[in-house]
Amino acid sequence: MTTAVLVYEHPDAPAIAEALLPDNTADIKMLVEGSSVQITVTAKRLRTLMASCDDLLSNIQVAQQMFGAVRP
Repeated sequence: MTTAVLVYEHPDAPAIAEALLPDNTADIKMLVEGSSVQITVTAKRLRTLMASCDDLLSNIQVAQQMFGAVRP
């Protein structure tokens, strides 16, 4: 098994996490703490892990546009 952990910071982290839920599989776990969303993805093959992370990052980008991007 391979594992990746993505951590995304956003003032409305619960809303971002909720927007990502419909596309999650059993191999994707999310934890929201304050303004942080921690996403843990596991897969048997590295290629599958990479594809799942790519999908999640694309979905985060859409959610970010919906809820407003964080500007440094």
